[in-house]
Amino acid sequence: MALYFLVSGLGAWFAAFTLAREGYQLALNGTTPSCNINPFFSCGSVMQSPQATLFFDTPNQLFGVAGYIAVAMVGAAMLSGATLRRTFWVIFTLGILSAYIWLMWMFVQAVFVIGFLCLYCMVVWAIHIPLWWIFLPWAMKQGMLSSSPAVKKAGALWLPYSWVMIVINYAVITISILIQFPLLFSL
Repeated sequence: MALYFLVSGLGAWFAAFTLAREGYQLALNGTTPSCNINPFFSCGSVMQSPQATLFFDTPNQLFGVAGYIAVAMVGAAMLSGATLRRTFWVIFTLGILSAYIWLMWMFVQAVFVIGFLCLYCMVVWAIHIPLWWIFLPWAMKQGMLSSSPAVKKAGALWLPYSWVMIVINYAVITISILIQFPLLFSL
């Protein structure tokens, strides 16, 4: 799990950093983002939407840059042998859950409200979905969220099947995109 945190954190951080850099260039001098590739995939349109700066008038990408480097650092700390207290894991879980909820909200906004897809955002979604659905049952199984034997047992039973929630989550996103953008795959 430590290596998974490190790799997924760095992967999502890179996508968020790229979005932040390209969003800055777009705002600074109007440079078209590299992920503006057709009428459907337009990161610039998503970056310029009101949803892209909902909290404190700050670009969402900056929260991703900060959050995903933290995930990578937790992985690095675990790899170096650090043991973290339950309070840390509860806060970490709330952070991962908050990010998941935020990303799924942004998915709904991008697909059904803004009407454009952002490739780098989709990379973050693709990384965070398994991060959440694998981490939660693992943390439950390890007793990181509760010392209750029932919670540990539920985590142990759920963990081998966590892939089911990942597949469902990806399927909902894929089907939504296919329904909302039927011409996307005829190009």
